[in-house]
Amino acid sequence: MPPRHFLIWVGIFHLWSTWLAAGLNPQTFFPPAVPLAVRSPTFNCWLGLRNGSNPMSTWPQFWNGNHTLMWSGYIKVDGVAWHWLGDPALGNTSTWLSTTITPTRTVVAVQAGPMLLNVTFLSPVEPSDWARQSFPFSYVYVDGASADGKTHSIQLYADITGQWVTKSLDTIIQWQTNQTANAVYHLVTSSSPTSVFQDMAEDSIAFHAMALPNRQSVIGNDFTLRSQVVNGSGITLVSDFPGQLGSVASSPTQVPAFAHAMDLGTTDTISSIAWAVGVVRDPVVTYAGVSRYSYYRSQYATTEDAIDAFVTDFSSARDRALQLDQKLLQDAGRVSNNYADLVSLATRQTMAGVEITVSKNDTGEWNTSDVMAFMKDVGSSQRVSPTEMIYAAMPALVYLNASIIGPLLEPLLQFQNSSQYGNPYAAPDLGGPYPAAPGNAGNNSVYGIENSGNMLILVLAHARTTGDGSLIAKYYNLLKRWADYLATNSLIPSQQIPADARDTHLTQNHTNMTNLAIKGIIAVQAMSEISRIMGDAPQAQQYESTAKALVKSWTTLAASSGKIRWSYGDSSSSGLMYNFMADKLLQLNLLPFTVSDLLNQHSVEMLLVPTFGFPLSSDSAYTRSDWSLFSATVAANSTTRDLLIDGVHKRASFNSLASLGAFSNVYNVRTGLGGTPLAYPNGFSR
Repeated sequence: MPPRHFLIWVGIFHLWSTWLAAGLNPQTFFPPAVPLAVRSPTFNCWLGLRNGSNPMSTWPQFWNGNHTLMWSGYIKVDGVAWHWLGDPALGNTSTWLSTTITPTRTVVAVQAGPMLLNVTFLSPVEPSDWARQSFPFSYVYVDGASADGKTHSIQLYADITGQWVTKSLDTIIQWQTNQTANAVYHLVTSSSPTSVFQDMAEDSIAFHAMALPNRQSVIGNDFTLRSQVVNGSGITLVSDFPGQLGSVASSPTQVPAFAHAMDLGTTDTISSIAWAVGVVRDPVVTYAGVSRYSYYRSQYATTEDAIDAFVTDFSSARDRALQLDQKLLQDAGRVSNNYADLVSLATRQTMAGVEITVSKNDTGEWNTSDVMAFMKDVGSSQRVSPTEMIYAAMPALVYLNASIIGPLLEPLLQFQNSSQYGNPYAAPDLGGPYPAAPGNAGNNSVYGIENSGNMLILVLAHARTTGDGSLIAKYYNLLKRWADYLATNSLIPSQQIPADARDTHLTQNHTNMTNLAIKGIIAVQAMSEISRIMGDAPQAQQYESTAKALVKSWTTLAASSGKIRWSYGDSSSSGLMYNFMADKLLQLNLLPFTVSDLLNQHSVEMLLVPTFGFPLSSDSAYTRSDWSLFSATVAANSTTRDLLIDGVHKRASFNSLASLGAFSNVYNVRTGLGGTPLAYPNGFSR
């Protein structure tokens, strides 16, 4: 994949595959939070690394930072217990050495007495295997070596608690332990699940699994089990629970814990001892009144079979992750090390934002010919599959596997091609609140150019990069309707605004925004290419002629004093022309040289950059990470490109105590503050 394609993905380190290398590589990237287990909008666990905090005395958190996900891990060395995950009251605290992130993994290097450990949190990214990609499970595994060269008695332990399935400590939960051919797993769920929730799922089942040989698996009060780890010479776990039902907090200080432990005997090395953690929802989404389930369900008879396969696949999954990391970081590194850092931070979140689903047919069997994918507007409006979010994730999906774009677009196209939808422009989303996706047939004319442009650009990106023209053939007349709307309305968007304006920090004070207009014009040219794919030469020529005429007029209107302005005729306005990215990605070559030259002068004008990069526009001091990186792809020179990337990187590294939650997608370029964190599926949170 050429760097010019990869650069448009928001998304530095090749993971230490040997223990020695792990101990020698210095940490160079310090985000305020790092992903631990990130596989879906509701299985999204992070660890805070803000200034002044000790990762070895910090509980993992849900992505928004408002809910603790109790997850503890211990190593016992010669009878002395050290915890390497969480903030349990018992045992010694390991010494944190460094934290390194790659696109698929977070590696925490620690010292526990005489043992040096690499604790690796692996969230598989499997874009070409939809069964694996849709299975919401992650691994954590421990490698280690003796620091003193001696052998030691070693035991390992990890647990999760009922807080993984609800945000309320009063929720009544139920649990059980089961065994497969190759693994033992605990499961816990609410006794009264509900699909009505905002962020933390209240209808999920959490799993904690481990391979069979030489392990103990027990459910009990967290304090009781951890006391058994800390006390005595080895680890012998005994449950203190009489039943399989209780509240999340069995007392003010104790919660049910679901634990696995392993005795390694006397050794000087630890070789990838792994646990698996997952959070499953069933169904995932209800689209147009029909329940839809994670795609993996069509490939396994039961979730238990999927767990067994996931546990036994660990070594191969780790190898695939190493290979993907190497490829991603090599490509990203051709741009810059800072860009590679951003790719490492963004990759898991991008793919976790896509939920690939399948339906059942009339006989209750899985209908694998009906595959659809959905995104959640995480933490904000709860909208399902916002077009601007899919547009923002497009470069990542094009790079990883553009075939995923098809199932994301299918439900949007299907609904708008039905009798339920009559607007001449594309809808902004599938409605909501998540997980309900009823479709959105409301009056959204103010976003007509934004959404119609997004859809046409996405449809062409999918067809061009996959060679699959099925969406075009199926929905050609619908696509033409949107293109005709854009041909009429794009040049003078006086009554329209971009989706950015949904955020109060990015409210636009100008009309006739040039960046919005050019998106619509680029989409008209995209429709010309779509018509060519259909073999409709006359229509292709018509759309091409229209697009060229529009871009000529746009160039005249947008330029003022040799610079591109954010609003026609306003010489004081400026902004990031991030929609130029689509012309470059699709290789439409619609924008003339004069526009590139104007952009070069515009870039020179903006060289005095605030601490955290360029503002989105002169209307406010706020920006968006993704649009900043989109703009970097069309920067007229490497200096401006790197300034855009480096500004985002500085914000990604902004780990002061004022920084909230996961990396912010919308933030103030002067202060770095962005308000409430939101884990957007375009690779960044807000």
